[in-house]
Amino acid sequence: MGRNRAIKAFDPRRTGDSLDLLTATDTRAPVILELLKSPWVARASDLTFPTSGFAGKRHEREIEVVWDAGRGAPRSFVFDRRRYVVDAIVQAWAVERSWWDPRRRLSRRCYRVLTRGGLYDLAYDRLEDRWLLVGVVD
Repeated sequence: MGRNRAIKAFDPRRTGDSLDLLTATDTRAPVILELLKSPWVARASDLTFPTSGFAGKRHEREIEVVWDAGRGAPRSFVFDRRRYVVDAIVQAWAVERSWWDPRRRLSRRCYRVLTRGGLYDLAYDRLEDRWLLVGVVD
């Protein structure tokens, strides 16, 4: 073990202590439930601030998107007069809400994209045939 033998052999546990918090089901469930309540588990586009209706990095602004038909994904987009080239698609998902109510219906195809400028949530609104920036993650 070389010069670090004493460090590598040191056991920080006292007799009877366990370092693993998730060994049993009864200790695992509270941790998982607490994590699911955490805001960072949700998409940035789903976050809201109680008084204004918007989180600090939540947007819903119409943007221009260049579509790459070969990949079936956005190639670039323009936000605040700056073009962002999409380096990678991190995640894609669909949002379908209130399909039975024409006034409240929502149908979107969403993409979390990585650019050199950050991580963004883009959404194509299928009903209005337009692209939206719905979240700035990073």
